[in-house]
Amino acid sequence: MTNGPVQIAGSFIDAMKSQPLALALAVMNIGLLGFLYYSGVVAHSERQEEMKMLYENRKYVADILARCTLQPEQH
Repeated sequence: MTNGPVQIAGSFIDAMKSQPLALALAVMNIGLLGFLYYSGVVAHSERQEEMKMLYENRKYVADILARCTLQPEQH
């Protein structure tokens, strides 16, 4: 009985032994995918923080403007 993924990984490594440039390319592609994932996660967290600050600023400005309106005089 075959081991499935273990046998496939072993045959992949055996095939790459004869072509080290292809192995380097595969490793670089995996590294690039990891970098792009990390970059996306960092950009997402920065955007969340910026949006939070933007909404807090707008709320602060709205509160200030709400206090600056003229109140109708009561007779």
